[in-house]
Amino acid sequence: MSSHAPEGWDEIFRGPCLEADLVHAILDARGLQVVAERLGSEAVFSGLAFEQCRLFVRSMDGDQARKVLAERRDEGSDEGDPTSS
Repeated sequence: MSSHAPEGWDEIFRGPCLEADLVHAILDARGLQVVAERLGSEAVFSGLAFEQCRLFVRSMDGDQARKVLAERRDEGSDEGDPTSS
């Protein structure tokens, strides 16, 4: 397996598969085509902490996907702020 994204695709996420599933759903809801790649030994021990995933979108959608993820991070940082309502 290569550490580089396939030609014509941008890697937009690398991390825990549980979080990848959430990111995948968010991007899919925005109409973006997402391809997931699971790394590690999930075939034997699914759900373990060391299970990692990568998500890819078409290169032409890369900027839009990064913008969606940035909005998600910004929304998440407001959740703990008591002044945001």
